[in-house]
Amino acid sequence: MLAAPPPPSPAIAQTLDQARALGRAGRLAEAERLYRSVLAADHACVQAAVALARLLTGSGRAAEAEALARPFTEGERPWHEALSARAAALKALDRKPESLTDYQRAAQLNPGSGVAAHNVASGLGDAGRDREAAAEVERAFSLGLDAPETWLVYGRALQGLRRFDEAENAFRNAVTRRPAYADALRDLGQLIWMRSGDAALALAPIEAALAAAEPPLRPLLSGVKIRLLNHVAGEAQALAFAQRALAATPGDPRLALETAALSLSTAPERSRELCAAVLARTPRDPSARRAMAHACLALGDSETAAQIAEQLLADNATDQEAAAVLATAWRAGGDDRYRSLWDYDALVRAQLIDTPDGWTSLDAYLADLRLALADLHALQAHPLEQSVRGGTQTSQNLLASEHPAIRAFFQAIEGQLAAYRAAIGEGPDMFRARNGGGHRVLGAWSVRLRPGGFHVDHIHPQGWISSACYIDVPQALGDDTDRAGWLRFGAPPIPTRPLLEAEHFVRPQPGLLALFPSYMWHGTVPFGGDDVRTTIAFDVVPD
Repeated sequence: MLAAPPPPSPAIAQTLDQARALGRAGRLAEAERLYRSVLAADHACVQAAVALARLLTGSGRAAEAEALARPFTEGERPWHEALSARAAALKALDRKPESLTDYQRAAQLNPGSGVAAHNVASGLGDAGRDREAAAEVERAFSLGLDAPETWLVYGRALQGLRRFDEAENAFRNAVTRRPAYADALRDLGQLIWMRSGDAALALAPIEAALAAAEPPLRPLLSGVKIRLLNHVAGEAQALAFAQRALAATPGDPRLALETAALSLSTAPERSRELCAAVLARTPRDPSARRAMAHACLALGDSETAAQIAEQLLADNATDQEAAAVLATAWRAGGDDRYRSLWDYDALVRAQLIDTPDGWTSLDAYLADLRLALADLHALQAHPLEQSVRGGTQTSQNLLASEHPAIRAFFQAIEGQLAAYRAAIGEGPDMFRARNGGGHRVLGAWSVRLRPGGFHVDHIHPQGWISSACYIDVPQALGDDTDRAGWLRFGAPPIPTRPLLEAEHFVRPQPGLLALFPSYMWHGTVPFGGDDVRTTIAFDVVPD
């Protein structure tokens, strides 16, 4: 296939124009039928295949889009648009390394395109390759691209490089070019918060955007403000604003679900009502179904919560959030089947990491690793929508670090990962069923908790195996009585009837790596004293 395909016949070109117009008008089913009619008449029409693949990806059907686009990306010189369409589908499927490869091939075939350079930069950013991402954005700028999305990618790369002044300026440039750009406003507010710990400063950009926004844009921007408020000012203020925003736009499903989540502790009946209203309109929406399951747990209806979770797992056998709900519902209802999911003795394992090549002892290695990580913890407050409270989390993916001690960490953990997988074995349950073939580390980061800090109980929705490796352990670590600073399992962050306490604990020590299923609720017990608690965490997925 040539890099530049021949133009379609006049009749096909007219049909394609009609399909594109239907797509722009939101008449997606009609547009899809026209694209498919073209492909039925001419199965080699790459223009129709690319347009249909993009439509399918945008409609949440990325697997179909990838399969459709794939044949058109084969050969030495495929059309760059076909590569880009498949790359977008792969990205939506979370197959980001493959997506980046296709974007890079597309850019090589279309070297004068700023959009192609932007796509490569975005893929490099997803991979944590911030230095390369920033350079590719700068190439896109040199080719004349000045899109707000490109400034957002640039800001994220600069933040990963700890060039915080420039990152903040890049986020502001994105907002200048699109004043209601929710993603850029979120990232700008988050960076201001992490740099300053000042709630008013962090909220100022989103409040300005809301004040200037046209009514159709306010629900989306209100969602950004709700999440910011929840992290910088607390749940009560977030709920109060969410209720006002929902009253102004009562039919908005996003605001309804945000309000439902914040109402679980104080008004679970209201939470269930809001979820039911969303589900009446979109009964298959996974987020609304999970929110309804949480409301049922808060009301003591564990049977309904379990049914919802089982339905979600039937749709997606690797839904970590549904698995957490199912185990919680079974436990709350007195059903011992929950122990098949939360089998702490079998599925939570902790052992010391290996001493990597180049160091004479584990203590010597950990000393160098502490110094390397200390240099990365340059911010003042925790990021948004993460579990950290009273501490900081690194902005960059440690997988892409060039520091020898950080790079060596991924060698030091391989023996423990292999031993863990061998110990859990294979089986029909949702965790062990994935234990075949290889594995890869999906992402890695470091957290530094100050005295009084902790992790809110949480899961890792994108993971399979999750972890906590202890680098700095505070002197004030608790004993078996109070367990201050310990890792804990089994306490859900959502209210339940009956109340469910943590059931299993791991006592940290320097160099200890704890591994466990990503769907297990886990958090930490706050600690006192004067010392920090530094960890590296990562997620593993089958490869």
